[in-house]
Amino acid sequence: MSYTTSGITFLGAAEHDGGVIVRAGVAHADKVLQLYVSGRLAAWAVPEHGTAELELPVLRPSDVLFFLAVDLDEAAGDFFDQAFPAGAANGNRIRVCTPQRICGYEPGDRWQVYRGDAGDAVATILAHEQDFYPQGRGACGYGSVYGYSYGYDGADARGYGHHYGLGEYGFDCDVLEWVSDPLPPGTYPIRVAVEDEHGNASTAYETSVTLNTYPRPAGGLTVDSYDPQTDTLELSWTQSPDIT
Repeated sequence: MSYTTSGITFLGAAEHDGGVIVRAGVAHADKVLQLYVSGRLAAWAVPEHGTAELELPVLRPSDVLFFLAVDLDEAAGDFFDQAFPAGAANGNRIRVCTPQRICGYEPGDRWQVYRGDAGDAVATILAHEQDFYPQGRGACGYGSVYGYSYGYDGADARGYGHHYGLGEYGFDCDVLEWVSDPLPPGTYPIRVAVEDEHGNASTAYETSVTLNTYPRPAGGLTVDSYDPQTDTLELSWTQSPDIT
């Protein structure tokens, strides 16, 4: 494994109907250029004549770009944490996980994740929801959780007599996971609940997550005036909302 952040020059990004094309100069003809967007490997390309073009579906104001030149056979490898430790420490995504336990949930139960905006006291935005056992996959039946989910033997599940009396020993390996889109710095309230098929909701787990990430860039750069006599250019822009 060999990678480097040197010899890479950002040349700009251009929007088009299908998304955004990011261009970068690369001084390494024998390597592939990777592009990480807010900590995730989003694209890679082999440079041609010292330039690489990488296409993305969208770029948000809160996205942060990282470039890395890697060996050809490592193009799909994820080296973000090792190559960009400061970036990894200043992540701008919220990650929520809940164990997909054998006991405690039934087919029809839905996992719900709510978040608020930065500074809100309560999480009211339904950010994500999904079934615990889509099409019954993973739900267990008679002999597995006897007396709780009698009659359920879902796909991939342990059924009658398979591990009766063992409870959940050795299981609980799977998790439900939600990862947010990139977000600006701030403290976000989070609420996680489970709702059954009849609309009954569990007692919610509530917490908050603080993102100490990079500020969003300034925008709206315009030329106010130019005085050819003094060769003076006056510019104006909108300050980053994350810098006071």
